Amino acid sequence: MSEQNRRICEISHREQASTIAFSESGYEMTSSPLWRCVAMPIVIAGVGLMACDLAQSVNAQPSHGALGAAARAVMTSIFDRKDPSVVDRLFAEPFVQHDPNIADGLAGLRQYAADIAASPRPKITIYRTLEDGDLVLLHSKYEGLSGHFTSLVAFDLFRFKDGKIVEHWGGQEPEAPPNPSGHTQVDGPTDIADRDKTEENRELVRAFKETITVQLDFDLIGRFIQDGNYTQHASKVGDGVGRMKSRVADVAKPTGIPVLNPRRYVADGNFVLALVEANAEGGPTANYDLFRVENGKIVEHWDVLSRIPPREQWRNSNGPY
Repeated sequence: MSEQNRRICEISHREQASTIAFSESGYEMTSSPLWRCVAMPIVIAGVGLMACDLAQSVNAQPSHGALGAAARAVMTSIFDRKDPSVVDRLFAEPFVQHDPNIADGLAGLRQYAADIAASPRPKITIYRTLEDGDLVLLHSKYEGLSGHFTSLVAFDLFRFKDGKIVEHWGGQEPEAPPNPSGHTQVDGPTDIADRDKTEENRELVRAFKETITVQLDFDLIGRFIQDGNYTQHASKVGDGVGRMKSRVADVAKPTGIPVLNPRRYVADGNFVLALVEANAEGGPTANYDLFRVENGKIVEHWDVLSRIPPREQWRNSNGPY
């Protein structure tokens, strides 16, 4: 271990700052000190990130994970450390913002980070990290934000260029009690596996969304989901194919015009996200649908249905997708 890396470990031990650790579930931000460090500095946009011992991680890949670690470090700096200066270190202009509640460019992002820093007890818990080329997806929970009486479940999608973040999509919805099957919006498996099947799983979810939620051809659902093996984390919806079909049918009533329009897919091994433009009776939403695939079938689902404000209230003109 180099002297520089040793000093970083000692500082982390002494201050118990939020640091990047690695476990069997991949990258995980913790509030624990770095107990075991190895000489694997990851330098992204001038920020040195220390990698902890990877020997126990079934997903450890030296060429995979640096962007995910950077995205996690950004969000924990903004929330847990109340450090808006991270915007200038890890973001770059021209910066494109798609969350309609945040102004465009780095100026808008600085204001967003400052607003979080002004909250009394902001905190983020990151549950899942997906990496897909230059894209990183975080599945998280926000707590302690001013103006919100409950925690928010969130998806944040970042695009990197030359080691810095240049684009962001985001959606949030209030945290709800466990659904009828007892699952929360964030619990369940987190391990990334089967990275050699990433494209196969992406196409499975793409075909599922087009066939079932766009064309509403429920007779073909057995191609994608095995009845009796479908865990649901969406609030107010329980496990099983029957409940899933009922929910989709209720939202996407046959009208001749598709109500659910998939706009973007992000895949990493056994996890695939579909970002969907939804125009249901309750008003437009950006739907973040995260699926887990096992043995060629979809076995688990999480989501965030992020309400889109009226166009005149958007704080940027880029659109949510």
